Amino acid sequence: MKITRVTTSADRALQVAIKELSNNKVGRVGWFENSRYPDKDATQVAFVAAQNEYGNPNKNIPARPFMRPTIAAQQNTWKKVAEQGARNILKGNQTSGDALEMLGLKAAGDIRKTISKILTPPLAPSTIQARLARYADKQTVGSLTKPLIDTGLMFATLTNTVEDE
Repeated sequence: MKITRVTTSADRALQVAIKELSNNKVGRVGWFENSRYPDKDATQVAFVAAQNEYGNPNKNIPARPFMRPTIAAQQNTWKKVAEQGARNILKGNQTSGDALEMLGLKAAGDIRKTISKILTPPLAPSTIQARLARYADKQTVGSLTKPLIDTGLMFATLTNTVEDE
């Protein structure tokens, strides 16, 4: 007796979904190599973001964490977004790249929301004076007293990517 396996459309869809789930894609959220300030040193925005997240006592910059609190507050929501993405992949309605893109967009948006809410510790008077002096050139714009938002470049360049691992 010979047994022949019959492949159905459901079998093929499951094979495609399994391949899609194991394609070694990775999502990243943050600031990447090409995000730089237009200063003479082309300072990386990721460096400035890390300095704001953890503080820099050598430069009298207090910690104003925004990444870690967002992760702690949103990890369950992000898990649900990832689970929905996995379900959509299994149904054949989404690729893993699309699911990771949706998760990255959600995470980046949540981090931006946290940044926009941070008001403490307040800026030092010397920082406010330095900003005021820069804005006097009538070319520089930004926030005079809002921590983490000066020119808006750090806020604007927070992004997500989906890459091969």
